[in-house]
Amino acid sequence: MKTIAPALLLVLLSTGCASITKGTSQTLVFELDPQDTRCTLSRDGDGEIGSINARNNTLTVGKDKDDIVVKCQAPGHAQKTTRLTSSADAAGVVGGAFIDLGITDLVTGAMWMYPNTTTITLEKEGSSANRAEAAALK
Repeated sequence: MKTIAPALLLVLLSTGCASITKGTSQTLVFELDPQDTRCTLSRDGDGEIGSINARNNTLTVGKDKDDIVVKCQAPGHAQKTTRLTSSADAAGVVGGAFIDLGITDLVTGAMWMYPNTTTITLEKEGSSANRAEAAALK
């Protein structure tokens, strides 16, 4: 019975904080349509953090509590803005609570995650979807 307690403690601690198990950065993958779509990514407090296109469709970003705003455009298509919402990674929060009450993960941003893959499709200019969206904004 005495050997079970240290083994259980080791298992709990090995779940570790997210900064150890999942790191403080994340690679985001984008599926863009049409192929000539270009996007810029920005985050409050950081400004522009990178850009992507159909050929270079991945970007490694630091994890953070703030959402990422993705603005995309392509010739002949309406511009589109997409928000990548940051959410707490449950495994990192639970594991971090055992080590240092999650303080390290909160400070480093490691407890946060963005969607791994995002699909962005731009509508052709003048399409009925664009007109409906413009009418809704008025």
